[in-house]
Amino acid sequence: MKLTPDDLRIREALEQIETPMYDIAGAVREQRARRSRRMPLRSPQRILAAVIAAVLLTATAAAAMVQLSGGWNALFGQNVMIPDGLATPVHQSQDINGCIITLEDAIISENDVAVLYSFRYADGSVVNHDSRITLLGNSNLLMDGSDEYCMSSSGIGSMDSQDPSVEYYYEAFSLSEDPGDRQLTLTIDPASCMEQSDTLPAPMDLAAIYRSHPVAYQEEDGGTERLVALQQQDCANAVLPQSEQAPEIQFAGAAFEGDILCVSLRMPAYDSYDSMAAQIEALRDIRTGHLYYGSLHSYGTDDGIELCETQFEGLTEEDLPYLEPQISYRRYTPLTKTGWSFSFCAPSANTLTRELNLTMAEGLQLDQLTITPLGVELSGTMPVDATSEGLLQFDDQQTPVVTLVLQDGTTVRTVSHSKSLGTDSSDTSIVEFDIEYQYQNGSESRRFLQTETIAAIRINDITIPIEE
Repeated sequence: MKLTPDDLRIREALEQIETPMYDIAGAVREQRARRSRRMPLRSPQRILAAVIAAVLLTATAAAAMVQLSGGWNALFGQNVMIPDGLATPVHQSQDINGCIITLEDAIISENDVAVLYSFRYADGSVVNHDSRITLLGNSNLLMDGSDEYCMSSSGIGSMDSQDPSVEYYYEAFSLSEDPGDRQLTLTIDPASCMEQSDTLPAPMDLAAIYRSHPVAYQEEDGGTERLVALQQQDCANAVLPQSEQAPEIQFAGAAFEGDILCVSLRMPAYDSYDSMAAQIEALRDIRTGHLYYGSLHSYGTDDGIELCETQFEGLTEEDLPYLEPQISYRRYTPLTKTGWSFSFCAPSANTLTRELNLTMAEGLQLDQLTITPLGVELSGTMPVDATSEGLLQFDDQQTPVVTLVLQDGTTVRTVSHSKSLGTDSSDTSIVEFDIEYQYQNGSESRRFLQTETIAAIRINDITIPIEE
């Protein structure tokens, strides 16, 4: 077939983009056959433009499919390291009442699943600022539609410093079965919004309230004991700054626990979806204007009342006539009536499990080692100090130092992520513990690893090879 000048130009253009030449007329006939209506024949130049656009669109779509969310950097640092192919891009979004959650990526291994998702408002407004905080509900992971939730082992959230209109969340789940290529469903409970007022003064006579019935707490007193004791005080004249808007929030009283002054508010049990709450932020000395800040504590009672107590050290009964509570209010309102649900699946990455019999310093016995793409877990036992009343505290000397040696000879250091302790049922003088580690490189960014790249693990000065 003799080629026209237009055909030659088309051939040269296609060769430049490394696309095989084909019969343009045949392609047009095929398109006509697939359509129920007649398609007008376009000029060769327009067909070439359409071909090039389709090639570029396909390449762009392929790149987008393997691009990981920038949320990894927002959560774990700009130098976060994730090997190619370890994370699975999911990129599912759901908009509920103008609140958009996107399940960005997932890492699936034989032992655990990690998900990264984001929240943003459809109108692009800032997610959190000084007076308004967005609260997402609990996240859960189901496998194969089962009603049994997988155990959540860790979770963090962080704003994108470059874009305050998006917040990223990372959640890791431990599983008892291999989740690879099985249907996994991430559910996120409805979202709410917390709006906080400015700090408002609450003029009242703390001295008269306390002296109407002096209360001294015992350290072991819970919410019910504290509330019963405070109910004997006369707080009738203690008017709070937003008593008309939130009459359910009342001043509960003042008491001492040893040398600590405890000042409390009482309110219905906290509901993050639809309620009002308040707390005493500080006490102002009306003589000097100085603000005393304390520590906040919350106590529930048997009848559903919550005591929000602020404790101040260094203040005495003589100071009471000159102290004015400073109170802030928080209103929780629902943003959505329903939650989000995302289903996905992917092959699972390998994990490594080794039985150990290592005796470390101070009676520490390591029994098992598990290495996953998310981190390292060590478990074992340790004697309990008879004077510790069953509570075990670890110091830097007792916590094992773990280093990974990769196949290329480089090393990866780790940092302790969490500890969980429990009493051994067979010997009450022994506790079980579990220490998880996060991979980190020298720039303090999180690192994720494919276990196939690990040659050995060092625990203190002991090197354990990882055989195939």
